Amino acid sequence: MNSVNKKQPRNLLFFLSPRFTDFDTYLPIVMELAEARSEWRNRFIIFHEQNYRAILANHTMMAGLERCGSIHFLGSGDSKGIMRLWRRLKGFAVIAGWILRHGRPVLFSSRAFSRSPYSLFAALARLRGGNSYLLWKKRSSDEIHHIIWQVREPPEKEPISLLARMLGRDQDAVIHYHDQQKETLDEAATYGRIYDVPWLRIGLPNYFPSWLRFINEQAEVERERLAQEGVARDAEIYTVFASKPGSADNVGLPGSVEPTFKIITTTLARLRPNAVILIRAHPQAMDEPYIREGIEAVGDMRILISLAHPEVLFALSRRCIAFSVSNMLFSGFSGHFMDCCQYPDFHFKEHGEVSIAHGHGPLYVNPLDEDFASRFARVLADDSLFDAPELTNKMDILHRNNPPRPDILLDLLDHGHPAKDSLVTFQGA
Repeated sequence: MNSVNKKQPRNLLFFLSPRFTDFDTYLPIVMELAEARSEWRNRFIIFHEQNYRAILANHTMMAGLERCGSIHFLGSGDSKGIMRLWRRLKGFAVIAGWILRHGRPVLFSSRAFSRSPYSLFAALARLRGGNSYLLWKKRSSDEIHHIIWQVREPPEKEPISLLARMLGRDQDAVIHYHDQQKETLDEAATYGRIYDVPWLRIGLPNYFPSWLRFINEQAEVERERLAQEGVARDAEIYTVFASKPGSADNVGLPGSVEPTFKIITTTLARLRPNAVILIRAHPQAMDEPYIREGIEAVGDMRILISLAHPEVLFALSRRCIAFSVSNMLFSGFSGHFMDCCQYPDFHFKEHGEVSIAHGHGPLYVNPLDEDFASRFARVLADDSLFDAPELTNKMDILHRNNPPRPDILLDLLDHGHPAKDSLVTFQGA
């Protein structure tokens, strides 16, 4: 394709699910695309109001969005009856207009375009010479997928709409991140056909160049924001990631989230009396009483609620601490990460006194140990403990085998089909 065609206006639409995961994964990708193709128009489309509000409240994510695109809430909200129907039809018309306005539109969704209205959107895009792609929302490996789903019922396979069957496929390609996602993507197969199209592997988006630069910049922005709140620029910072109650029940001890949070905050405040403690709550845990009660139990103004992106907090903090099982433990963010989850006895018998994400970076400290405070204090003080190769060996292999390749995605979008030298596999062939 010649350079003239590359400069033509194009609409790229990213459909977001009710989960924050989609936007968190897609934003680094879109920022990289915007840097390479500034003339393209990138729009995030969201129908879930709570998720929309959570995105708007995250100043790091909004700063990234300003550089690459726009977000549009097209849901019906709390409206009912005729008004609800009207808002849905209006949203449908807006999306159809974006698809039809310019040639070669591109649609992205974390589910197959196998049911209405998404199959119709895919048909409209094809009518204008465009494409639809399944852009997977999860960066985690099969290891954590297996851990989480071993105690959950898998979703039932959904029927494929008549229109999707007429189109012959549910998207033009599947885009994912690394070579340890086969089992994870089996989950996506319950929502449509994914094994009859090319799969492109583009590497972990949080290691794309534009995103890494952005995080470094935002760390300085956040440091200045804290300074305006009275935090000294050279203050020692610790971040505690607060989870939803019950989030540890599937692989951790049921009911452990609330008491563990209190143990960590009170111990940390006692051991580091001059430090600043940031609490980064899960978007669905912002108003949980246990967080407020844990902060009140410490009774110190040095504990602040933060809305910054986790990677920004990793860049700012001497230690980051989690106390329930989540994808974050397996994310491989740079920095010193402590896992203080309460695990059942069978975990220790099978794996030893280590994190469930051992090998992906976190160093484990058991909050139920009698000597928790002394072990916790040692891990806070000694950086060399995080240099042990076994703490990061799985993460190192994952990164080595799956380097960031945004150029593969750009080739796909420029040509409408995978380039010959792309990292492509044909599943189910």
